[in-house]
Amino acid sequence: MTTTGYLVWVIAVCTFSLIYLLLDKVFLRVFKVNSDRVSYSSANLALDRIEKWTTWLTGLQSAAIASMGFLVNKSDHKEGLIIYGFFALLFFGASIILSTWLLSSLPSIQQRLVNSDTPDVNNDVYMMKIFSFIPFRLGQFAGLIHTYFLVGIIFFALFIFKSLTI
Repeated sequence: MTTTGYLVWVIAVCTFSLIYLLLDKVFLRVFKVNSDRVSYSSANLALDRIEKWTTWLTGLQSAAIASMGFLVNKSDHKEGLIIYGFFALLFFGASIILSTWLLSSLPSIQQRLVNSDTPDVNNDVYMMKIFSFIPFRLGQFAGLIHTYFLVGIIFFALFIFKSLTI
């Protein structure tokens, strides 16, 4: 693939991400998604688990990227690994970038929780905007992060398989 081809794929992933994030209101209406009533303590616990999941996922992807570098250095047939490696890096990289945004938004979300004795629809963290001034929901970001991670894993597996068969 040419440099232009790689650039086209990067732009395509960025464009898909933006379209997915901007069409959220359409998806919510089509699937009739409503906020759940969530207690303050449950919302805090959910944010803690999201933080741990996102941190773990980012570390796992970083380790996979590092292992790819090690395998490329050991291989005599690097050109056979390039295409799978590129797509694994593209999707892992997109997932890591979105993960850093999600992690940095968690304090903002936590500050906007409603501390009341009864469950409140305003405490559904998956329906909350990642920042009060950015219209993307945490649930959207988490879904996109997970999707890019899964696609990255597929290309990582193909990369590993190709490195073992060369």
